[in-house]
Amino acid sequence: AVVGSGDLVADEGRTVQFKWVLRRSNGYFVDSNQFSEEPFIYKVGNLKKVIKGVDEAIRGMRVGGVRRINIPPNMAFVEGVGEGKPGPMPHGFGPQRQILTRIDREVWYFEIKLLKIK
Repeated sequence: AVVGSGDLVADEGRTVQFKWVLRRSNGYFVDSNQFSEEPFIYKVGNLKKVIKGVDEAIRGMRVGGVRRINIPPNMAFVEGVGEGKPGPMPHGFGPQRQILTRIDREVWYFEIKLLKIK
């Protein structure tokens, strides 16, 4: 992991910008915004915009920091649109296709690079 630098730390209520890569536990590439001009932007603590595992992992990071994290299934999905089924990850984050079936034992691998903190 790369620690990053600067006085600001990503914590509750701060707006952060980051790039990410998502892979399945077997290393299979799923999605990324790494080559997009637009970073992902959200306010730390807003679980309507980001999955819980990423929200927890980004806390304490500094600009330029990189974290590689494994997210267990209970922290990798948002609640579904009906009948208790898992729904899509929040818009603009995670797979571009909706995850239709929850793989209860699947651990997701994220690499996050923090670009900016406000």
